[in-house]
Amino acid sequence: MRKRLRFILGNRDMPFQAVLVCFGIVTFFPLALVVITSLKSNTQFYHNFWLPELPFQLGNYSSAFRIIWRYIVNSVLYSGTTICLIAAIASVAGYVFARFRFPFKTVIFLAFITLIMVPGVLTLAPRFVLVRDLGMVNTPLALISVWVSGGLVLSTWLMRSYFESLPQELFDAAYVDGAAEWQVFAYVSVPLARPMIATVAMTTLISTWNDLIWPLVTITDKSKMPLAQGLMQFSSAYETDWGTLFAGYVISSIPLLCVFAVAMRQFISGLTSGAVKA
Repeated sequence: MRKRLRFILGNRDMPFQAVLVCFGIVTFFPLALVVITSLKSNTQFYHNFWLPELPFQLGNYSSAFRIIWRYIVNSVLYSGTTICLIAAIASVAGYVFARFRFPFKTVIFLAFITLIMVPGVLTLAPRFVLVRDLGMVNTPLALISVWVSGGLVLSTWLMRSYFESLPQELFDAAYVDGAAEWQVFAYVSVPLARPMIATVAMTTLISTWNDLIWPLVTITDKSKMPLAQGLMQFSSAYETDWGTLFAGYVISSIPLLCVFAVAMRQFISGLTSGAVKA
């Protein structure tokens, strides 16, 4: 007992570890509560809110999936298209800003980057007016076009910073071998930039998958709603069926967890590689 007490008192990292444990509990408790609630009937939910109760209502998941599967497909299509477009455009723009020389390059890039400081809520009304005048309300283009334009600023900055961190010798060797500029970009830069492209894809996926405000403004057709908006409709239609509602929340998070599990190594590599420069 005395040895354990000495170990605890002599461990200088113990306060830091205790703080981390507290943060971990605060972070994961709501997630655990969502899973627990998804396995309850309404009677169990009102009788015991905090703790799980037997028998588990696994049928909540099948009921929720029958309702939200269309929204999941819509979000996969919308987010997937947005990720592909942003990754392609940001890669080209970042490469141009990093490797090409042209007049006022720094000024143009800084002016482009300042768009990050504009709050999205300030552009909500002008964006809606533009989308309405273009006849894109209640269409996938209303979501994809705005998501692409909004995500390009940060993605271009990340890609430009990564391309600038690559050694110049790699490009010089490619030029000596007779490679054209597009070949240097496609066969040298892009393969080396896969970690950063994964980072761009992950940040774009999170922002589009969880976006609620813009779909609420532009999409009213239930068959075209993305997942976040669809869950809101689901909640209003089945507001007393708490188990099924929370089962829908759990199902909606599974695609993100799968993507993170597959791409986490590339994502971390992209965040930690290269020096991010303004």
